[in-house]
Amino acid sequence: MSGMLEKELQEESRGVYPPSFCNWQLVLAVIVITELSVVLISFGKDGPPGWEWLGLASLYAQWLALFCTSGLCITSGWTSRWSVTGAWVGNWLIVVMLAGVFSFAARRAAPLMGIPHGAEPAGQFALANMFIVGLVALGFFRYLLIRTRWRAELMAQAEARVQALQARIRPHFLFNSLNTIASLIPTDPKNAEAAIEDLADIFRGSMRRADQPISFAEELQLARQYLDMEQRRLGDRLEIKWQVDELPASAAVLPLMLQPLLENAVAHGIQSRGEGGTIAVYGRAEGEQVVVTIANPVAPEGSSASGHGMALDNIRERLRLAFGSRASLITYDDNEQFYAVLSLPLVQLK
Repeated sequence: MSGMLEKELQEESRGVYPPSFCNWQLVLAVIVITELSVVLISFGKDGPPGWEWLGLASLYAQWLALFCTSGLCITSGWTSRWSVTGAWVGNWLIVVMLAGVFSFAARRAAPLMGIPHGAEPAGQFALANMFIVGLVALGFFRYLLIRTRWRAELMAQAEARVQALQARIRPHFLFNSLNTIASLIPTDPKNAEAAIEDLADIFRGSMRRADQPISFAEELQLARQYLDMEQRRLGDRLEIKWQVDELPASAAVLPLMLQPLLENAVAHGIQSRGEGGTIAVYGRAEGEQVVVTIANPVAPEGSSASGHGMALDNIRERLRLAFGSRASLITYDDNEQFYAVLSLPLVQLK
């Protein structure tokens, strides 16, 4: 069974992890599927099942389902560090093993609690339940794989929108950068050479696939190079504060997550203000999450800086498709500073 599941995963779920079983909507789906399974099993009995049997079977099956689902939720931080295929197959194996543990314990406890039970030994009862749960889980995971294919298609569409966004931004940023380089060549040729190298790295990085994770070290390097380019252009109007020493360098992040946020910060918080301002980047690991906060001054009232809402929407959609409820982008302001808070699950790249 696991071989069949692995084959499906290799074909249909590249780059997309299983959904989080800590999500109440998924738990509700498990409860419904469990009850339907009990009803279907009841039809296989000789004659219609009595209400007592149906009630006991439903109670047992629901507790078993919640036990397995809780196990998947608890181990999600562990399995999310595995490969995509490993995470899916690992989740299925965890369900089967937890079903065996629960069934064995329940069969041994039934006589002590005065609950009606069959004559089969606890081990045989556990194996039979593992087989049934394995089949039901395989069918449910098949459904999740179909949904994964749909989500992958949405991710491809999101990637296309990201590329379209970058295509719209590139000419404006490119012309500004070329003008900056041209102005530096007569007065500061070494800085002009460094600017050319930064520009090449930025555009090379923007050509990466949007759904292939890179390390935070790489993403931060591109972010620094982007702000270096803008600082050459804006001069003393742009001040940058980096507080990212506590960010895990090998943690995974989707490419082009930080640069659109920084472009937003430059356009709204610096370029629209005659006196400029400070962009602050804070980052660290918080438990099982990596949190990056970008702060910039709020754009003055009546400012014409606009058009970056699509970038924020694209980031949120990419996070939702790749990580579900485990990642988020929250933006807010306090009338003086605008904050963009990016939260991602802590997954180490191999």
